[in-house]
Amino acid sequence: MGIIKALKCRECNKEYSPTFIYICEECFGPLDVIYKLANNITKQTFENRSDLTYWRYFEILPVEHKKNIVSLNGSITPLQKADNLGNRLGGLRNLYIKNDSVNPTFSFKDRPAGVAVSKAKEMNLPAVGCASTGNLASATAAHASKAQLPCYVFAPFDLEHVKIAQALSYGAKFIAVEGTYDDANRLASVIGDSNGYGIVNINMRPYYVEGSKTLAFEVLEQLNWTVPDVLVIPVGSGAMLN
Repeated sequence: MGIIKALKCRECNKEYSPTFIYICEECFGPLDVIYKLANNITKQTFENRSDLTYWRYFEILPVEHKKNIVSLNGSITPLQKADNLGNRLGGLRNLYIKNDSVNPTFSFKDRPAGVAVSKAKEMNLPAVGCASTGNLASATAAHASKAQLPCYVFAPFDLEHVKIAQALSYGAKFIAVEGTYDDANRLASVIGDSNGYGIVNINMRPYYVEGSKTLAFEVLEQLNWTVPDVLVIPVGSGAMLN
C-alpha cells in the first residue's frame, strides 16, 4: 500500500487518486498531497537516522519507493546563529539564518526539484523540465542528469547566459521563448501536457512543493524541536511558502 492517500483540491476539497494530475477538474484549484501516515512516526524516527540528506524525512515525502529517490547527496544545511546581525536589529538574542546556499546547486530549489524529479522517475515519465530563469533550472537539470532523464528548460530568449549556464552544464536543453517568463511558463505547460513530460513547477507541482517543507523540518531538528517564534522568508514567486 502506498504512502499517498490522495491528491486533494485546496479550494473545493475534491479528492483524486495520486496520478499525473495537478489541477482540480471541478474548480481548477491546486492539488495537495494527502498522506497515509503511520501511527509510529515520531521525532525519534528521524533523529536516529544516519541519512543526512532531506530524504531522512522519507515517510512524509511523496515518493513511494526508495529505489526511485534521485539524490545529489547534499547534507543538512547549516543553521547559523547570527549574533552580530541580531544586535544590529535591536538586540535579537536568538536570530538564526538557514544557509541553503550550500546545497549541491547552491539554492533551496534542490529540495522541491529533487522530490519532483524522483516522482517523475517513479511515474516512468520520459523527460522532465521547468520554466525558470535561474536556480530552478540548475536544480532540475542536475537531478535529471543523475536520473538519466532528458531535461528541458523554458525561459525568455533574452535571458542572460550566465543564469542558464549551470543548467546547460548538466546537459539540459534550453528552449528559448520569444516573450516573457509567463510566455515560457505557458509553453512549458503545453509541451509538458502534450508529451507527458514532468514539468516540475507546473504539472508536477503537487509533488514539487512537498520538497520545500524539508527545510522547516531541518530547522526544527536543529533547534531541538522548538518551533521558532517568527520566520522571515525571502520570496520571488513565493514557492517556498507552499
